[in-house]
Amino acid sequence: MEFGGVMTRVNQACEWVMKLAIANLLWIGFTLLGLVVLGAAPATVALFSIVRKWVMGETDFPVLKTFWKYYRKDFIQSNILGLFFFVIGFVLYVDVRFVLNYEGVGNIVLLILVVAVCAAYLLTAAYIFPVFVHFESPSLKGYIKNAFLVGISQLPTTLLMIGGLFLSYFLFRFLPGSLLFYCASLISFFLYYSAHRVFLKLDRAMEEEEIEV
Repeated sequence: MEFGGVMTRVNQACEWVMKLAIANLLWIGFTLLGLVVLGAAPATVALFSIVRKWVMGETDFPVLKTFWKYYRKDFIQSNILGLFFFVIGFVLYVDVRFVLNYEGVGNIVLLILVVAVCAAYLLTAAYIFPVFVHFESPSLKGYIKNAFLVGISQLPTTLLMIGGLFLSYFLFRFLPGSLLFYCASLISFFLYYSAHRVFLKLDRAMEEEEIEV
């Protein structure tokens, strides 16, 4: 590869590093703007909306203005969605703690049931924000249903996404200083990029079915 090509790649890499850092700082700022409890979910939706534009090739837009637009637009819906997943996650956490300490006759059955529900929760959670920003649905129930269906129908990719989340956890534990600049933006980029490839695959499959019919 020529020197000019190398420098172009380096410049592109530096540009992405800067973009992700700025997006992450916006996510932190807007999360705090909503006093965390009311700010985390809409800030996450806004972050995924920004990442979606980047993945789809849109780069020439004002990031701050666009972030604020999606933050306001989806404030109520995203908070309801975030509360739902938080409550379900907390209940599952309590259930897991209970089952691990339970020594009754039905221990194995309870453990299998809880593990199955946790798996369904994780695969739905992995897709919920990509689905929310990519598709239009008349209800939050529709987003949750679509996230689950996409996750279960594309299980290999879903498992890779969940595995990537765990790897990110260990990465940030090893490099805690990077949390300020990349904790949310890097994860959102990884999740949406993976989900976007799945969306394209599903679109192609639907087009082929229509052609055959």
